[in-house]
Amino acid sequence: MRKFVMFMLIFFGVLSFALSLDDAYRLSNITQRKLIIMFSSPTCYYCNLFKKEVLPKEDFQEILVPNFVLAEIYATDEKTTLFASEVLNEPSLSYRELFQGFGVRGTPTFFFFKGKKYLGYLPGYVEKDMFIKILKYVAQELKEDFESYMKKNDPFVGEPVIIEVSKEDADFVLKKDKNAVKVESVPDEVRKDRVYVTEDSGLASKLKDMGAMRILLIKD
Repeated sequence: MRKFVMFMLIFFGVLSFALSLDDAYRLSNITQRKLIIMFSSPTCYYCNLFKKEVLPKEDFQEILVPNFVLAEIYATDEKTTLFASEVLNEPSLSYRELFQGFGVRGTPTFFFFKGKKYLGYLPGYVEKDMFIKILKYVAQELKEDFESYMKKNDPFVGEPVIIEVSKEDADFVLKKDKNAVKVESVPDEVRKDRVYVTEDSGLASKLKDMGAMRILLIKD
């Protein structure tokens, strides 16, 4: 597909491509992260380049995982019901219909959401360092001009947070999110690109103090 290099962000007001859009949407809500929908194609050169040269890199994961859930979709007849009903007020839509409805003309195209709120989109492939800056910009929902922001050194990696969840939601996260891990004691290494799940409030606080960005505390 044609390579786009411009960044278009229009504001209103771990990596697991096995995720369905509905699962990714539910994960983003439970873990209080933003959702990225990657409109893609299996034969798209730049989609595959993104997955090879950008997505797996450690510094990219360290900003992606604490702040976003990423779902890749193709123009197929697979359907979304949860995302379609809650965000688009439609009972059901196929991924093919999403491509049409969002006006996707080239792949990859990335759409950003915060819950039901549409934040903006990025058409085309950008290199890793630029994409990291874009993720930081979107994660903070900044309003300043993007060109001005690009000149700054932004140390943002995310906001550490402890989120109380039900056991059902915790089990869903552990099953669907390959970056999620259940812990009963402090791990040997506390990583930013992990979602920690625990039943121990004291451990949750300690993990936060040690630099964990997303901690789910099971409360039933």
